[in-house]
Amino acid sequence: MTPKTSSWLVPGILIALYAVVRTQGLTALPIFSDEAIYIHWAQIINSQPAEFLISKVDGKQPLFFWLNAVTLNFFADPLLAGRSVSLVAGGASVVGIFLIGRILFSTASGFMAGLIYIFCPYMFFFDRLALVDGLLSALGIWAFLVSLYLALELKSLQIGFRWLGILLGLALLTKATALLLFPVMLAVLYLWDVHRRPEFWKHLATAGFIILAINLVAFLGGPGIGVQGRVPFIHQPDYFISPAELMSFPWWLWLRNAWVIRDFYVSYLTVPVVMILLAGIVYFIRERDPKEMALWLWFVIPTGVIVVVANGFFSRYMVMMVPPLLLLTARTLERLAAWLAQTLTSRLHWEVKGGKRNTLLAILLIFTLSPSAMFDWKLMREPRTAPLNKLDRILYIEGANSGYGVRAAAEFLRQEARAFQEKKGYAMPLLVATSPGNPAEGVLVYLWNDPAILKVPAHWWPQTRNLIPKENRFSLRPSIYQSTPAIRREAHLLDHARFIYPHTKIPQETFLQDNPKFKKVWSFIKPDPKYSIDIFKNHQPLRKRGP
Repeated sequence: MTPKTSSWLVPGILIALYAVVRTQGLTALPIFSDEAIYIHWAQIINSQPAEFLISKVDGKQPLFFWLNAVTLNFFADPLLAGRSVSLVAGGASVVGIFLIGRILFSTASGFMAGLIYIFCPYMFFFDRLALVDGLLSALGIWAFLVSLYLALELKSLQIGFRWLGILLGLALLTKATALLLFPVMLAVLYLWDVHRRPEFWKHLATAGFIILAINLVAFLGGPGIGVQGRVPFIHQPDYFISPAELMSFPWWLWLRNAWVIRDFYVSYLTVPVVMILLAGIVYFIRERDPKEMALWLWFVIPTGVIVVVANGFFSRYMVMMVPPLLLLTARTLERLAAWLAQTLTSRLHWEVKGGKRNTLLAILLIFTLSPSAMFDWKLMREPRTAPLNKLDRILYIEGANSGYGVRAAAEFLRQEARAFQEKKGYAMPLLVATSPGNPAEGVLVYLWNDPAILKVPAHWWPQTRNLIPKENRFSLRPSIYQSTPAIRREAHLLDHARFIYPHTKIPQETFLQDNPKFKKVWSFIKPDPKYSIDIFKNHQPLRKRGP
């Protein structure tokens, strides 16, 4: 195989394998709460382009939702449309991982890193969810690749820094934690003394200007914060340790953060990969290869910042730090295979060269990937049986934020609406609380643009304990995130409304005492029986219509 042929054939093989593996059972895991929020924003943007910054009501950057708004035009299933964005981003990650491995080490290392990426449960799980972290990781991978091109003088400073500015600008437009990638890229440039080259600072300033220009509209435009407890850009300030607490050096909190991160990595990298990484640390300490140093900094800098400043985080926050570990795993596997070949030759007098050495490397790779493949198989077929981390099991499978029952609830309401419209001659009103996420928002995603259902955001509840307004008219808003344009509608319209009970601290018993005309008409018990999706119907007798 010639170098020219391998330059496209190897990544082509990886992409083909990635597509086959990642698309199996893509919607087996039901829609997660944050996915529902993000897809709903994308639906609003798709139908009302002027609302392209709707995510700012929750303090979120908009790039993922813009891309999702486009993919909604190609898929009938909104969940598939949302997850396709992450799927494509993961494909870009595979190619980027291969190129980094080939530049730093060898084509074999790049290929193995791509294979490990494809089967790594950490990436497998989040490449198949409509969450922003996979896109952020892909942009980080390509930004690192461009930094390498600059460091190794494979691109001019002018072109390289322009691309670096574009990629980091898009990353920042995806999620605020992209800021953690900035010092990584600077560290790479410093390792190869790029800062000593002529006009370095000029081109670095150009990259900074591009980053600012890409994000300027998102910073200055759009609606104000509309979700309680959120702030622009950083989303939830409660997720950060306060400056006063930082000054007290909260070692117990830092140790807790480090332990939680360790738990995430052991759960999703699998034990064989962790063991190989430990061997990789030994190799690095002995040889201190600057190429490996760059990869370790890619992992250590963002992880260290999270350990020090975070007051709460989820496993998906670590996704952008996983790629360097996979590259280091591939590099260490290559070294271990060479060491084993040398040991077998010198001690047992078994000559291990060429094809035999490749066979040995393949055996090590299969051993490494077997637990990952079994993990992935469970995620594809029946996610409830997958050995997810305890916190993620609550979030994605068992708890209130999980999507089990959401699609069934939407189908029940769709059938109810058809019967209602045939009988009454107008769309069935569906009351939803203004709190974001599942179950209501997941149901709304599936009922989007259904002409038989009138979505009614109950923005007055629970501040007003009565779900049905006592006045003759109420204000009908476009969505739970939009207050204008509001239309005044007659309250009698809600006499036979359905209501998706939200995840709230208000017990259903209290709700029924305040709203005795509502009766539960449908329920779905989640994998954790403490949680359910419940739909109520207003049996209020028809009132006299007002003027």
